[in-house]
Amino acid sequence: MAFTYTLRYSFDPQTNDEEKEAKLYDFVKKAKINDVAFFINGEELNHSHLTKEQTHIWLDAIKPMQKKLAELGVTTSLNPWTTIMHSDRGYHVNPEIGFRTFVDINGDQAQDMACPADPTWRKYICERYGQYASIHPHRLWMEDDFRHYNHTPLKLMCFCDYHMKIYQEKLGKKESRADFVKNMLKSGKPTAERRIYLDQARKEMIENEKMIAEAVHKVSPKTDIGQMTSFPDWHAIEGRDWEQLFDAQGLNHPRVARPHLAAYNEVAPNIYGRNFEEYSRITAAYLGDDAELYPELENSMWSPQVKSNRFIAFQIITSALLGSRGIMLNIFDMMGNGINDHWHYDQMLAEIKPFLNQLKENRLKMHHLKGIKVLVDQDSAYSIHTTNGRIPEEMLPHEKNWASLLASFGFATTILPVSSDMHLKNQTIAIAGQLLRNFTNEQITELLKNNTVLLDGESIQVILDRQLSSLLHINKATWHPCKTGYQSFEQADGITVQGVKNPRVTMNQHTGDYLKLDYDHDSDVKVWSYAYSSLDEKLGNFMAVIDKHIVVMPMNQDPKHGWESQFSTYKQGIFQQIMESIAPIDYLDVDMANVKLNVQADGKVAWISNFSLDSYDQIKWHVSHLTSQKARLIRYQKNGVGVEDIDIKLEDGIATIDEELKPLETIQLIFK
Repeated sequence: MAFTYTLRYSFDPQTNDEEKEAKLYDFVKKAKINDVAFFINGEELNHSHLTKEQTHIWLDAIKPMQKKLAELGVTTSLNPWTTIMHSDRGYHVNPEIGFRTFVDINGDQAQDMACPADPTWRKYICERYGQYASIHPHRLWMEDDFRHYNHTPLKLMCFCDYHMKIYQEKLGKKESRADFVKNMLKSGKPTAERRIYLDQARKEMIENEKMIAEAVHKVSPKTDIGQMTSFPDWHAIEGRDWEQLFDAQGLNHPRVARPHLAAYNEVAPNIYGRNFEEYSRITAAYLGDDAELYPELENSMWSPQVKSNRFIAFQIITSALLGSRGIMLNIFDMMGNGINDHWHYDQMLAEIKPFLNQLKENRLKMHHLKGIKVLVDQDSAYSIHTTNGRIPEEMLPHEKNWASLLASFGFATTILPVSSDMHLKNQTIAIAGQLLRNFTNEQITELLKNNTVLLDGESIQVILDRQLSSLLHINKATWHPCKTGYQSFEQADGITVQGVKNPRVTMNQHTGDYLKLDYDHDSDVKVWSYAYSSLDEKLGNFMAVIDKHIVVMPMNQDPKHGWESQFSTYKQGIFQQIMESIAPIDYLDVDMANVKLNVQADGKVAWISNFSLDSYDQIKWHVSHLTSQKARLIRYQKNGVGVEDIDIKLEDGIATIDEELKPLETIQLIFK
């Protein structure tokens, strides 16, 4: 099947006219749109939760357009803009509807945002979705306000009286809202309050999705429910169970999702590339290779003033790196202006469609990729030890850091969701944050002994907390906060990167704290870099390889900037030399900054994507194993697809492809 374009289209029933409809149909034909998802009650046109009568106004306006689109061979889907409601905007719930609103973690009550466990809201939302299903849409979407967080101006929910009664019953005692929240966030070992909150949040959202799907399929059995998603780490602190939630979309229906693409406005492509790994790719991994993914291409505040056509095309094409089957296009505003043909979106979309169709013929499957596996766990919020116990953000997992860093460094990577009963052997894995708290000591020992492992400072601290320091030959460990006058930079003594000897990387700016590690005498530890003071005093070990297969980078993350300090060509070169010293591994040359490599597990297909504005005259790929030196190179050409049979030079483990890689370009290699 072709790569699917779904146009998310907003119209105003009060001002819609034949001219606007004609422009919609013309755009659909020219842009090769396959599906139109009509917004209902969206954004600027939203005026709180709709009654049955108000909903009829929207559906009655959509039905004639649905009929015309069907004549054009285009399906119709619906995108109601509210479930719980995104934010308070001065409205209050209509007394005729009459459900309770949520109370956040601070005890503040919403005006227009529903409590997700309220029986009246549950009945209401099922009735509305059943009503939407009456026109038999192709897909019926649930917006990403279907969550427990990011409901401005309030914080994490729900702590209303109804929920507090549920929590108290499970706790077996009465406890005030303030005390329950305090204990839920309490520093150190997670509490019963934490588990009770997460269990309830997880349970009620699965129940809600299932009830909504049943209401829809009772009316329209063939309609697929689709769920829009946001940030996986934030979904963790609402206890999201990805498999159960999406399986609740209906028996004999696929998991249909709209992953978030983290660029509502045009940002530097290298920054977009980092967020793409941390959010979009992790979501895709949680949902699995068989899920139908239609990522979110969103422009806001609309028009070429905020995003160029070239960047839009880049986002759409690189969505192939998620294994997507199509794209959701929210490219026109949501207040009823309709189609603006001066922006030439139709031309751009039509031009890249043949290339997208070609890429889909060998669709990327994230669970079937070679390279470093970045481990993530949806249950980490259950086990994380908070530091100060003050804000919900302390429950956020930090597992995504390796994903963005290693992919930006040109390593072949993928994301691997784990479970407590998973056994990994002879893999290269990257572990960050407190993920190891989800495992027993025996499982941690097994992971570290049976795999090549990359560890950050937080994961090392978990190992120390579990009294497993002997696994890393550590006899002393001391945290040194950044910007305290102690460490200033990391230096790789005896290493050369791009002609620079003993290269340095900051330990002072946009960086985490330093975990100084001392190792047992005569242990098998090779130190690759050291921490230095601003006066060139060598302070202690930094990057090291333990027992020839465990790589440690002993730092945590900056609360605001994460690992931003590590995105350095010098650090890329150090990492590549370290990993190459352990075993052959697939990565692109250090001279190709921000170019990403994805390789199918059997080595027969590869995707190379340039997330930079620089051109590269040739591609140098350090290979673990090359299946063939002959390949078919597939790339976008204006209004078509360029296909060329090429020969690849292989010398000293480096595959050289004498082809230019242009800015923002993605190519696919099919090996013969």
